[in-house]
Amino acid sequence: MAECQVSYPYDAATIASLKASLSEPRFATYLTKAAGNENFAFALYLYNARLAKSFLFPLSVAEVTLRNAVDGVLRQLHGDEWHQDGDFRNNVLTPQSLGALDKAMERARSNERGKVIAELTFDFWSNLFRNEYADLWRTKSNIAFPGLSHGQGRHEIQSLVREINRFRNRVAHHEPILDMNVPDIQSKIIKLVELRCEVTAKWMRHHATVNIVMRSRPNLSGSAPVSLASKADPRFYVVSRTTTLMELGREEARISAAFVCVEDGQAIAAFSHQQLSNYLTIKAFEHDGLIDLNDHTIAHVLTDPAVGMGFRALTADTSLFEAIKVLKEPKTRVVVAIDRDQGTPLGVMVRAHRRY
Repeated sequence: MAECQVSYPYDAATIASLKASLSEPRFATYLTKAAGNENFAFALYLYNARLAKSFLFPLSVAEVTLRNAVDGVLRQLHGDEWHQDGDFRNNVLTPQSLGALDKAMERARSNERGKVIAELTFDFWSNLFRNEYADLWRTKSNIAFPGLSHGQGRHEIQSLVREINRFRNRVAHHEPILDMNVPDIQSKIIKLVELRCEVTAKWMRHHATVNIVMRSRPNLSGSAPVSLASKADPRFYVVSRTTTLMELGREEARISAAFVCVEDGQAIAAFSHQQLSNYLTIKAFEHDGLIDLNDHTIAHVLTDPAVGMGFRALTADTSLFEAIKVLKEPKTRVVVAIDRDQGTPLGVMVRAHRRY
């Protein structure tokens, strides 16, 4: 969604059609931020969409984690059918929360707790941490959120979920978020999940793409601020299929970021120093620790499936945002920036070489 970084042609007819579809008032927000530059305004609109999309994953993890934590406490206090428990409904819930619960039960068309929970909004769960529910959490905060420090409780959770919920609602209603303090929101999301489960927070942080998207914010030209070419390392060593591994002992090869195999001027494969080391380790083991590097060529290294699948070639004008996404794919180890017209290698990005 909104991820293509190739320049898009905006003629008068296209601009008029887009304004009509998006609505003049909505587009005006971005046009103001772009100081009247329509191309830049559309770039900001697309960036906002990408940024919102990147938050869907951490927001969903936070919401599910929160509701499961609360559900666990409510089951302890009011039984597995807490949503139908008279004491909970009449003596604990505020009229506002009771109304939200009843609407969820209507939408679920079932009294099954799991189906009702699925219909309850983030608003419902976050509201349960307001001051009116202080008694509910007096002895249960640390049970639901074992990561809370001594002396912390409902108030700390409320301060997190309140801000997360406000942000979530802006995302859900397609409102601008590009000028919000999104690093702070991301930090609050991570903190909330971490208070419940550090493992889940670590997993979520690893797979989230918010930081990558933030680096793709457009500039006044209306394009992504950085391309693959601007960040690719030019210190790669060109080899052919017949190059022996002995030749890789040269200083220029040793200090290179990666090795790129070229045929007819085009990059056909690439591998890192780590992949070369893995190959040599395996061969040394097979030959009792003794191997002649003159007997092994790049062609032998390329027979390793991991080497073949670990190479991706992208045109140099590909956005850094897209290149990093490719580099983070499970099997990718080296991304080679190539000339769009000639296919010649211009630089490399190596997963083990640099953190992006």
